[in-house]
Amino acid sequence: MLTLVMLTLLAVPPVEVEVFVPLCDNALIDCGRAPAGAPRALETNLYWGAMYGAERYLSRAPGFKVVSREPGPEGSVVLRELVLERTPAKGERPVRLRLHAYAGDAIDTALEDFLRAAAGASRADLLVWAGHDRLMDREPPQVKAPPDATPRPVVVLACMSEQYFGPVLKALGASPIALTRTLMAPEAYLLEALATTVARHGPTEPKALRAALVDAYARYQRISPRAAGSVFSKLPTSQVAP
Repeated sequence: MLTLVMLTLLAVPPVEVEVFVPLCDNALIDCGRAPAGAPRALETNLYWGAMYGAERYLSRAPGFKVVSREPGPEGSVVLRELVLERTPAKGERPVRLRLHAYAGDAIDTALEDFLRAAAGASRADLLVWAGHDRLMDREPPQVKAPPDATPRPVVVLACMSEQYFGPVLKALGASPIALTRTLMAPEAYLLEALATTVARHGPTEPKALRAALVDAYARYQRISPRAAGSVFSKLPTSQVAP
C-alpha cells in the first residue's frame, strides 16, 4: 500500500511557476544602500540577495529546497537561473519555481521576455513578474505572440501593475490572476505565499491567491489586513463569493 501511495505521489506532475526578477537598480528607483541597488550584484541586491530577496529568502524558507543554481546562458543578461521545489503536504501538489535573475540595467530585456512568455512563449502554469514596474517609465514594447501560442495566467508583483501592466496583458490575451493598485514592495514572502496557495488550490484561483498575498503582505509589512487589501487589485464581481 505504501509503495502505491508513493508511486501516486511521484506520478503527480509539479505545478510550474516561472518568475522573472529584474534586479533593483538605483539608476531607476531608490533601492536603498548602494549594494542593494547595484544592478548586477546578486548577493547584495534588494530583490535577490537581501533578507527578503528572492534567492536568499526562498532558499531558506521551510519546505523549499534548491534543485539547481546556475549562471544564465553565456552572453545573456540573465545572471542566474534558480530552480526550487516546494515539498507538498497531504492533499497538496508539488510546486516547482524557476526564477530568472535579470541584470537590473537590462530590465527592458526582462520586460520583453516576460511579456513574450505571457503571450505563450512559456509553458509554465503560472508566470510572475517580481520587481520594478518598468511600464511606469516607458511605452510598452512591441511583443508578438508565437504561432499557435496559448497565453498564460500571470501575477505581477510591482507598483500599480493593474494600471500599467493590465492593458498590455489584456492585449496579449494573458490572464491576470493578481495585480496591484498602489506602490508596493515585491518581496519574496509573496512568492512563498503564491507557491503555498498554488499547491493547495492550483495556479488559477484568483480569490485564494489574492487572499494569500494580502495575508502575507499584512504580516511582513506589519500593517492591517485592510491596508494590505488596498494594495492588491479587487476581484471581478463574478469571482466574489456571495
